[in-house]
Amino acid sequence: MKKILTLFIYLSAFFLCFNANGAYCAEKLLLPVPEDQIIEPLMVNFSQIGQENFPAEYKRVSRYKISSINPTKRSNPSGSYFPGYRGPNQLIIYRPGYGNYTYTNEYGKEATVKNGRVVSFNGANSGIPTEGYVISGHGEAKKWINQNLIEGAFVKIDPESMTIESVITPQSYLFKAEHRINEAKKVIISYKKSLSGYEYGKAQKYYDEAREKFERAKYHISDGKYRKSLKDISSALILSEEAFYNAVPGVKDEFHGIWLRPTEKNRSEIVRTLKKLQKTGIENIFLETYYQGYTIFPSKTMEKYRLTLQRQEFRGWDPLKVWIEEAHKRGMKIHVWFQAFYVGNDDISKTPGHVLFVYPEWANVQKKNALKEGIQLSKLEHNGYFLDPANHMVINYLQDLITEIVNRYKIDGLNIDYIRYPKSLSPNFPGYLASTWGYTEYARNEFKKTYGKDPLDLDVKHSLWQKWIVYRQSKVNEFVSGLKSLTAGKNILLSAVIFPDIKNTSVTKLQDWKKWASNNYVDAFTPLIMSSDNHRAGLSVSEVLKYSGSRIKILPGLFEPFTSGDPVNLLQQIIAVRKAGASGIVIFDNAHLEKKFTKALKVRVLRN
Repeated sequence: MKKILTLFIYLSAFFLCFNANGAYCAEKLLLPVPEDQIIEPLMVNFSQIGQENFPAEYKRVSRYKISSINPTKRSNPSGSYFPGYRGPNQLIIYRPGYGNYTYTNEYGKEATVKNGRVVSFNGANSGIPTEGYVISGHGEAKKWINQNLIEGAFVKIDPESMTIESVITPQSYLFKAEHRINEAKKVIISYKKSLSGYEYGKAQKYYDEAREKFERAKYHISDGKYRKSLKDISSALILSEEAFYNAVPGVKDEFHGIWLRPTEKNRSEIVRTLKKLQKTGIENIFLETYYQGYTIFPSKTMEKYRLTLQRQEFRGWDPLKVWIEEAHKRGMKIHVWFQAFYVGNDDISKTPGHVLFVYPEWANVQKKNALKEGIQLSKLEHNGYFLDPANHMVINYLQDLITEIVNRYKIDGLNIDYIRYPKSLSPNFPGYLASTWGYTEYARNEFKKTYGKDPLDLDVKHSLWQKWIVYRQSKVNEFVSGLKSLTAGKNILLSAVIFPDIKNTSVTKLQDWKKWASNNYVDAFTPLIMSSDNHRAGLSVSEVLKYSGSRIKILPGLFEPFTSGDPVNLLQQIIAVRKAGASGIVIFDNAHLEKKFTKALKVRVLRN
């Protein structure tokens, strides 16, 4: 009851603000209701109550400047080196003529519009509807989307003034509530048909109550009693979510993990975090242990290579040791999350103990900068730096570090991340060749010895171009193939972070995980699912399973918390990847696992 009252107060305050402050609220007020993320056609239709019929105090209008519509390198140069040609702080409109998807990264927010209304939200790479468009924002534009768009908002764009306008009314919230109720109903019906002995009484109770509140709200809106309708809509939204959370059952012996970058300063803080996650139903912690070129523990390997012994914020104690001790006390497991070839985005010139300060010749090099002095960063990868997988000294260093970890600590798993080259543009994008990586002096000399040609002199039409692709892929493959020998006999689950879509990934990131699967280089894959589209999440798992079979566990990484998404959509993704054959899930990440997500997860879905 308290939660229902709180949401009602939020919604009421939203509309009351118009009376008090007028236009100011129309531009500035933050919406407390979370955005829905479900890509489905909505069934409710109140076209007879148009947005223009609502009194001004029950309408919220907001506008924002559009940076580009269907951007290209030429039309939007500031976004030319970013996925989807969406640059920093830009708001982009993607229409059907652009392609099938936006091809954006996970650092923005996107809203899909059909027939003039927002119907869903996504974190990245949204499908572009034939009868609508996608609004995509990064930075300040992402904030505008989060604060001024909800499912059911009326939206229109003006190409001449390059502005977008959003209008939110009680009908928008009713639109959202109807969709949530229908989604809960679909899940209940689906499990009743497919799962023997399925218990649905609690979910059905919440569903019935939500439906009743919704019908009352609809009546109040048609009668012009908007304040009463808001009270019932807020109740319907909360009850429909409870129905959904209680509708999705757990799966026996399913793997539940989470990626976690440690910020805990002592044992008691570690214990508190572990207890919270265990209550949620998560028993596998993917603890970031080596990242941005530093270890969280005092490392003898780092000392051997004359590098900073330990991350500064952990000096004076060994957090890895404590995490393992406290996790094992609770029957939980620690998987070392290890960034291989990515070494952060700090200013190298100001970090004397960093690996690239000491060994600048180990840095990876992009073709367009191959003849320039100094260490090159990747604009497509957080303005960060990468090591060269072709350099045998780099491989020796990483192997030594992993060997120290597995011999010194009783870890339960090793999750290797960034086992790839920095991302390039796709081959069908202008500027692809200049954006490719691997043009270090070491790699160029080795390739030239074998093939008699400097890779710098190759273009995509050259007969040796494919050889150059395979050469770089093979360097990553060789590193991965040697990992099992480092963990042999220690009962350590060896997993690798991969990107689905092997055709694109093997070229733009030079990550040929298909070969890893066929040769059983690892025990498990953690493919990254950065989209909120549950259908595509299932397809991604199916693709990985196609090449892995039963040899390798598939533990998809779900990014819904990281992309400021919605708990209902996270549960829908879990349903989808289960149906596709996943052995479990890993959530990205603990830092973004807000209370709304822990509440949804611990009700039922992660209960073994």
